[in-house]
Amino acid sequence: MANLQDLKKFDLNLLVIFECIYLHRSVSKAAEALFLTPSAISQSLQRLRNQLNDPLFVRSGKGITPTTVGTNLHHYLEDNLNQLEQTINMMQGAPLRKNFVLYCPPSLAADHLPELVSAFRELYDFELEHYDTTLASETAEDLLAYRKADLIIGMTPVVSHSMICKHCFSEETVLVCGENHPRLGERADEAALAQEKFTLFNGTEEGQKHFHVKSSELIGERQIAFTSNSPSAIMAVIGKTDFVGILPVSTLRRYRSVFRLRPVALNITLPQIDYYLIYNRSSLTNASFVNFVSRIEQHFLHDVPAALKQGGAPPDQPTL
Repeated sequence: MANLQDLKKFDLNLLVIFECIYLHRSVSKAAEALFLTPSAISQSLQRLRNQLNDPLFVRSGKGITPTTVGTNLHHYLEDNLNQLEQTINMMQGAPLRKNFVLYCPPSLAADHLPELVSAFRELYDFELEHYDTTLASETAEDLLAYRKADLIIGMTPVVSHSMICKHCFSEETVLVCGENHPRLGERADEAALAQEKFTLFNGTEEGQKHFHVKSSELIGERQIAFTSNSPSAIMAVIGKTDFVGILPVSTLRRYRSVFRLRPVALNITLPQIDYYLIYNRSSLTNASFVNFVSRIEQHFLHDVPAALKQGGAPPDQPTL
């Protein structure tokens, strides 16, 4: 019987990647065959090298050749992977329960996830799992490459021949303070902001970091007094102190009355937050997945702008 605890510690995807490199004798050709980037293949190979304490492949002329350990590993894997593939093929027609994993930031989840969940339920009869992209320790490319996510709505665009990345939505941002802020009125200039202390959302996404850089270029050097990876914590601190911060407009609409916040007009336009749909190119072979992605695009490109034009804010949200 297999020792499941030992297997849990070992990424079995590394063996598939190794076998593909062995068969093609090329990292770049293995990347094309697996719809991954050469960088992802190289990183995976290095991880396997570290675990097995052997280079597995060495340079030979313009290509690579396996070491003795690499050749032996291939011989052990060949039959086992064939048997595993046969098992998977046998099970493809079985009515198995499946999880669909979606990553998106909390600013989108609160306003848009309920409608997306409803659309998802029309297409699938299995569970939808949601995770916060701003807290993910891995990049979108790694989450998709290692099949830890089916679909990502993130702030960081991805350039990869094995993945689709589409801009789907842009959102305005606004400077906010507590309702009873002792100094700021309805409008503030650069001199006034220089006297204030700011909050900062410290998510891990590269897109979030780029947003901070753009904001600093427009506002100037900020005095950061509080950082958090929790939007709720940041809004609570802003509402009960004289700190200020930058929020997406939809977030302020939803939570303004809860945390007693108000917008502050500026003589500059703060940068927008851009969101991207990211998924594996191989997913396009699934008609239901393509339909689900089309509904998401319809939602962000047509339904949301139309709703804002007709009624400003959604019915249960206070206007700014």
